[in-house]
Amino acid sequence: MKSPIYNRLLKYTSKRKTKFTSPGHRGKVRMRAETLCRLDYPCFRSGSFDESTDAILRAGEAELAGVFGAEKSFYLNSGTGVGICAAIASVCKAGDKIIVDAECDKSVINAITLLALIPIFIKRSYNIKYEFNGGINTEELEYLAEQHHDAKAIIITTPTYYGVCANVAKAAEIAHENNMVLIVDESLGIHFNFSQKFPEPALVCGADIVIHNCAQTLGGFFGSGLLHVNSRFVNEEALEEQLSMYQGNGGSMAFVCATENSLCYAFENEKKYQLLFKEIERGKYLINQSTDILWFDVEYNNGCNIDEIDITKIVLNFSKVDISAENAAKILSSRYAIVPDFTEGDNLVFSVSLYNTPTEVRKLVNSCVSIAKLASVKITLEDEEKTVPSRKRVQVMPFKAFNCEGEKVDFETSAGRLCRKMICKIPQGTPLIVPGEKITQKHIDLISDILSRGKRVEGMDELNRIEVLSLTDSFYV
Repeated sequence: MKSPIYNRLLKYTSKRKTKFTSPGHRGKVRMRAETLCRLDYPCFRSGSFDESTDAILRAGEAELAGVFGAEKSFYLNSGTGVGICAAIASVCKAGDKIIVDAECDKSVINAITLLALIPIFIKRSYNIKYEFNGGINTEELEYLAEQHHDAKAIIITTPTYYGVCANVAKAAEIAHENNMVLIVDESLGIHFNFSQKFPEPALVCGADIVIHNCAQTLGGFFGSGLLHVNSRFVNEEALEEQLSMYQGNGGSMAFVCATENSLCYAFENEKKYQLLFKEIERGKYLINQSTDILWFDVEYNNGCNIDEIDITKIVLNFSKVDISAENAAKILSSRYAIVPDFTEGDNLVFSVSLYNTPTEVRKLVNSCVSIAKLASVKITLEDEEKTVPSRKRVQVMPFKAFNCEGEKVDFETSAGRLCRKMICKIPQGTPLIVPGEKITQKHIDLISDILSRGKRVEGMDELNRIEVLSLTDSFYV
């Protein structure tokens, strides 16, 4: 065997580029391979130490809880999706309602499908100018909680892939007034704990369960995460039972050590954020003052419930220039060796982590200024229509839809049919269509636009077909 995966990855990673994408460590994990191998003991089993690795792990988790201000914390070895599933399963049973943020990760929909729950979707405000979802309207959330007072939990995502933060404190107040548990997927916001200039962390704002991803913005490996509990509304024993069921006992202590190492590095080097903030502010001023590229900030809220953003998420909008965000990304990669996080529509998004340097941020800004000089102002019609996403509603419960017979149809002719499998945006993993939702022309137009830009859509086959519920299946009728 010639190690095709290893060799191809080695060739790919040998190209030295300045990265503003996941993972947050940018290939600079400060642990030697031989050390990791020496620490490769199984979690939750007795090892060769004087005390079991279970006791070692629990001692580490107790310290973790103290640092984050939680009643109890857990290391996740199988990704944040496992933590989200376990969190939801610990408070909801089959047939229960759950109020769901439409900007959720696909793992939330997977949990709802597996657990046979009834989702009630929160409609986020939408920033038409920049074409991405804004914040959560807390008045709408309050209305939904009153209308569906029998729901067991509310789950929201903050910050989003665009750095938009939700009002967690108000969401917690609404949840607790209605005897609901507030679960916060703060996967992209673990770094909020390392500088006071960031928005307040969800745990501080009163969330009951918080899930963190240690890879996206910190120095952990993909699949590393944390789950915190800080609530009298949550049965910790039930949660631990669900974690054991979803996560199993096959994790590696070496993996946990790498996660712990990334947290220690963040705590020891939080002063580095001040230097990054200074360079980011300089870059924002330079881009907005000297180019026609728009650097998104709270001041461009446009009534979309955006009160706070993650300033390490740089969103550059190319709608006013005649170079597309996609072409700008290609120029940055080929000419300046800079890799962005992702592009979507007219937006080019970069994630700055503790492992980036102020010099790299300056290089990014100067490169974008150079690209802007190559462009001219794009003439657009003021009354140009832009599609606003409608509220998500399922015609058939996701559990039933997923367990129905399906048939594949061309996505362009799928309007009016009920989707059987989830359709997601890549790389964000946020659902476009969920199981049991009726496919509309808006969905089709959005998928067409994504495909026309050379992007992938998860959940469709290589012939761009969508699996819909078979008209002959009587299970959902």
